Amino acid sequence: MDGSEKILFEQAVENYSDMVTGLCLLRLGSRQDAEDCCQNVFLKLFKNSVMLSRDSEHLKAWLIRVTVNECKNFLRFRFRHRAEPLDFINAYYEDSHERLVMERIMSMPPAYREVLYLHCFCGYSLKELSELLRCNENTLKSRLRRGREMLKDLLDDGL
Repeated sequence: MDGSEKILFEQAVENYSDMVTGLCLLRLGSRQDAEDCCQNVFLKLFKNSVMLSRDSEHLKAWLIRVTVNECKNFLRFRFRHRAEPLDFINAYYEDSHERLVMERIMSMPPAYREVLYLHCFCGYSLKELSELLRCNENTLKSRLRRGREMLKDLLDDGL
């Protein structure tokens, strides 16, 4: 990796590490597992330096796809699905409202967590999510609607 690639890699880590870590947290439910998975994602980017020369949207989509696959692999090979207490959310999210929303999202089934996070926090459209997650757009639309309803009920119960 030459000097310019190293700079591009450092910029990618700086720009996208929060997104990748957040997605890992949602999928894995454990801060330590999420950090391990996040490191693996950026290691793959380091090894695939060709991706660094792509436009930012292409790189971002690639990182999400790699993150989803890395989380699946992590769960498949570790055989541990225990969830860590949600104390780590307090350290990761400074805003109290964001923290509350993330705590409620973490209590939801994984299929709804992921769609809500990527759509609401990362700003992806349903069409983009359909391509990224390789899932039917109507399925994602249903998950998003049900997830929002669940989240609304969870937030109403908490207040």
